[in-house]
Amino acid sequence: MEIFIKVASRHYEQLRSQMPSESPAHEAIDRATRIDYSLEGVLFEGYNIPCNEEQAQIILETARQCCPEITSDIEHAIRLARPRSA
Repeated sequence: MEIFIKVASRHYEQLRSQMPSESPAHEAIDRATRIDYSLEGVLFEGYNIPCNEEQAQIILETARQCCPEITSDIEHAIRLARPRSA
């Protein structure tokens, strides 16, 4: 299951600085791509972090410590990626 976590630039930098290099999620943080788009006149500048569920859980735990205001967005990205049951 591939998950795409979108975070603002400042949160990306916080996550990146807190993620140990030996963490499985470090690779996902490094693979993040910069995104800039405007939605209804509001500019969003940030990063899209592609990751698997294990990496997403690690990113979520790290976010709880360094930037708790984005944990609900990460949880939402994880829920969206899960297969829907019939």
